[in-house]
Amino acid sequence: MVNLAYIHKRRARRIIASVALSCAATLIVIGAIAMLGQKSSPFTVKLTNAGAELSLSMKGSGETTQSRVYIMADDVPEYCVYSVKLLDKKENIDNENTDSEFSYNQDNKAIATRFFKMTFFVENRGEGAADYDLSLTMTNPTYKAANRHDIDSILRVRFYENRVSDIPERNTSNEPVTYAKRSSVPTEEADGTLTWKEHISDKDSPFAEEFLSSKMILRSHVSDLKVGEKIRNTFVMWLEGEDPECVGEESPDSALILGVDISAHEAEANSNQ
Repeated sequence: MVNLAYIHKRRARRIIASVALSCAATLIVIGAIAMLGQKSSPFTVKLTNAGAELSLSMKGSGETTQSRVYIMADDVPEYCVYSVKLLDKKENIDNENTDSEFSYNQDNKAIATRFFKMTFFVENRGEGAADYDLSLTMTNPTYKAANRHDIDSILRVRFYENRVSDIPERNTSNEPVTYAKRSSVPTEEADGTLTWKEHISDKDSPFAEEFLSSKMILRSHVSDLKVGEKIRNTFVMWLEGEDPECVGEESPDSALILGVDISAHEAEANSNQ
């Protein structure tokens, strides 16, 4: 059950993610292009336990507060439109202590550009192994008739998911997966076949995985999470300046509300015993 008193307290804080669209074909360059936004947009994580006892935390260690089933991102920065090539230069991004800002020089001026990044941990605090399903959805993407393209058309989501265990051989360090909305036009692959996947960045970059639907971005299943083990989840989101759909007039009213839902249950191995 969600602790309503905790939620109300958190809602009293100013939690925003400005994600209004501002991009033009002539401005597709590596680096920040334009600061974005007016609209606020929370990013939430909600956990439901059924036959298991998992909890959420924002730190990998040292958090001794009561088990949490609901968290919100604090101090979500304004988004910028830029290329993933800049993001890829940032080291150790899959870390709860890594910030969400770049600094670089342009015309001898220091420029700060931001993206959205959140790391949280799912821990098994029960008495037996647990499984869970995780999904990321856009609960309220806005669409303006005057816009040629909306914010989700150039949104990229990179998802890191790794196990943290006291048993070294159970630790994982998986490669992240990057997601993008299905393209409006097909692209020819190297073997001549057509795909509706988007490139992560420019045409020389790998293809991203498609969003599962107009509102569902991704789903993941975790099996056999042992007592005391954690899964470290990191979401990184940016607006891809080299997406071919990053064109058109500025659209300051576009926004997204993003939410993660986690449904936990007793591990199948336990239930079959």
